[in-house]
Amino acid sequence: MNSAKPPAIMMHRSIPQHIIYTITLIILLFAVNLISITSHADSMDNPVKSIDELYTAMSRQILAHKTKESYYIASDELLQVVSSKNTWNGFGYHYNPSTPLFSGCYTARQSFDGNISWFTTNNRTISVSFNYYVPKDTMNAYFEEMKSLASELKGENDFESVKNVHDYIINRVEYDYSSAGKNYTDIEGFRENRMVCQGYSMATFVLLSYMNIPCRMVTGEAGDDKDKGPHAWNIVQIDGKWYNYDATWDDSEEYGAHYTFFLKSNEDFPMHYPEGLYANSDFTQMISTESYNMPQNINDKMVLWILAALAILVIITFKTSGKRGQQ
Repeated sequence: MNSAKPPAIMMHRSIPQHIIYTITLIILLFAVNLISITSHADSMDNPVKSIDELYTAMSRQILAHKTKESYYIASDELLQVVSSKNTWNGFGYHYNPSTPLFSGCYTARQSFDGNISWFTTNNRTISVSFNYYVPKDTMNAYFEEMKSLASELKGENDFESVKNVHDYIINRVEYDYSSAGKNYTDIEGFRENRMVCQGYSMATFVLLSYMNIPCRMVTGEAGDDKDKGPHAWNIVQIDGKWYNYDATWDDSEEYGAHYTFFLKSNEDFPMHYPEGLYANSDFTQMISTESYNMPQNINDKMVLWILAALAILVIITFKTSGKRGQQ
């Protein structure tokens, strides 16, 4: 009787540990390189040749609410600029006159955190990332609201339009620094109708941009020598001339909108000190040497506001003097 053959015993030899580590490292390096190559290929769809093109592209990224995007530096001149440390700071001053909403001076403030990094596998490809204050749906809904609102506030001429925006913002919102961390942007400020100066400036910028009225945001300090602090305001162009405009300081808690800092020359715009590029002579000399010639009815309102303020001051002084006399 033939007995069945016993199964063959397979002899396994263990793979040395250092070989396993080497293979694993090669696989990881290959995966990283593949990701970099893919990102580089994607960036080739976003070539930029100048700093203006890069900043405009970054603004498009923000308004599209994209967290991360890659860009290919397509010129040696731009490569030198981007390699410097001032690229990120320069974004906050950027202004695009042809498409104002794609200006870094506005869009950069919709993100509380941003970063520019280089791909190590290619020294011409950068990755730009942003984190946003509000969700995408909230941002999109806000811009739809502002577009519609700009149409409603549009006047018969640029002056009327600018005045309508000035008055609307002041009448709708209250200045509130107590919750500054929550209402630094126009989007957040309009949700609760409470803003700080940056919100006033951003809201003015976006509304006038939708009206095709040139407007820029300005940052710096404001106040007297004893009480000076960070501030934001605007300059607005009417009839080919630029004027200073500060809706925040024209917002009176007692009387509503006044026009003390509305369409003014530098001489008639005291206690405002631009910083950085805004302090350069090329920028400051853009401003009209004369304040805008306001219509008479506006001037009359300003006179009434000043007289009312003086009357209150006289009453306070009189009451104070009376109390002193009784002591």
